[in-house]
Amino acid sequence: MTSSTASVTLPDSAVARFPLGALLLLSLGVFVTVTAESLPAGLMPEMAADLGVDPLRIGLLVSVWAIVVIATSIPLTRATRRIDRRVVVAVSLAVFAVANIATAFAPSYEVAFATRVVAALAHGVFWAIVIVYATSLLSGAQLGRGLALVTGGGTAATVLGLPTATALAQLTSWRVSFAVMGIGMLVLAAVVFRRLPRSVVVPLPAGQRAPLRHDRSIPPLLAYGFAGLLIGLAQFLAFVYIRPYLAESAGIADGWASALLFVYGAAGILGVVVAGPLADRFPRTALTASLLVFVAAYGALAVLHHVTPVVIVALALWGAGTGAMFPLIQTALMRAASDRLRDLASASIVVLFNVGIAGGSWAGGQLTATYGPTANMAVSAVVVLVAAALTALGASLASRRAG
Repeated sequence: MTSSTASVTLPDSAVARFPLGALLLLSLGVFVTVTAESLPAGLMPEMAADLGVDPLRIGLLVSVWAIVVIATSIPLTRATRRIDRRVVVAVSLAVFAVANIATAFAPSYEVAFATRVVAALAHGVFWAIVIVYATSLLSGAQLGRGLALVTGGGTAATVLGLPTATALAQLTSWRVSFAVMGIGMLVLAAVVFRRLPRSVVVPLPAGQRAPLRHDRSIPPLLAYGFAGLLIGLAQFLAFVYIRPYLAESAGIADGWASALLFVYGAAGILGVVVAGPLADRFPRTALTASLLVFVAAYGALAVLHHVTPVVIVALALWGAGTGAMFPLIQTALMRAASDRLRDLASASIVVLFNVGIAGGSWAGGQLTATYGPTANMAVSAVVVLVAAALTALGASLASRRAG
């Protein structure tokens, strides 16, 4: 692959066969890293008791993760961009694995905190490069399906990975969950290094490269990037406070909350399944349409929160939109980005989404405390509507510059 400044249309003939095995390995990598990222949230009581700290300090292990990813993803991605992407993926998984095993043996909270910082460093690099690597294995006609399969590992982690790891910790120890995840990652890192093909960026000589400011993919990438920030903001502004919403706004008993969240997660898997074909068949409109599903769901939850059937349907739509959105926005980015900006675009969307997560989590608390959790849904609807407009703009700019 060479570096260029033109917006890239991936050739349909680039890959003769859909690389299912390679994509499943990458999806498994996404599954284990997202599961490990969320483990402290699922194991908060057990970790707090064993390490002798307040549960809120365990919550900081999740917060520091996002901060580290925001601060380091882009610099580390730029530092590794000349290295074989297969090696970067394998090494980041291996570092991630060692950090999780170290967490399992941490004698104190301070050591556990340090190991989580190391894991977050590896996670930021892995997430920034895995989409670009998967893209290099796919032809243009396969891009939507391929990236849906890879990112679907994240949805599976939420629905299956975290509950399974939590159950294992309750049966044994939280340390066992971290150790099992770490050992599994080490094995996966070795398989990735041995089985997956090389992918190296060969830059053009400096004299043949146009100035970066002339790269025609920058405007659509900016539109998609700001949309990603707003999506993360809206998603976590609403989802972090879903339990108060269900109890206070919808009047749903705590015993049913878990069942409704399972509906949300199951719908997310369905969203992943349909996202790939939609992205390949409707490359310009699929992402914007999925965000309008978000708007409808948030709007219904804000206005008709007292009607239980509407709440259930809206949660299912929200879950399906969540599952579809990740592969759709990654596909849009990879189609719009030039070769020289593809790595940076992938790293930037991770950073911007995490900025949205941090801002949404904080703003949601302020809204809930002042106006109640129903307000979170209303604000999220407006924010995602703006994001949908930005993705429509991004698709238009990408199409105009590719033409």
